[in-house]
Amino acid sequence: MLNLPLGSTKMKTASVMLNLLGEPGYSGPAYYDGLEACLAMEGVNIHIYGKAQTKPYRKMGHVTVLGDTLVEALEKAHRVKEKLRVLAAGG
Repeated sequence: MLNLPLGSTKMKTASVMLNLLGEPGYSGPAYYDGLEACLAMEGVNIHIYGKAQTKPYRKMGHVTVLGDTLVEALEKAHRVKEKLRVLAAGG
């Protein structure tokens, strides 16, 4: 772009990304069940898009999971997937 050399594309650490989707059967004010437990996990970075209302399968954010190896990152991502759900508050 500016005739400058590109930076290194070497992987620094293994990573996995999960989409945060609204759960089927839930519409209304967004509530993130399991958020605190996932925030406490090392290498888990949660990005919530700030949408006030959830609907079934609506993309509400994503989670980036880091690990020393791909296997570690995948195992951690599986735990996040089991814990974190986007529901409707009061529903």
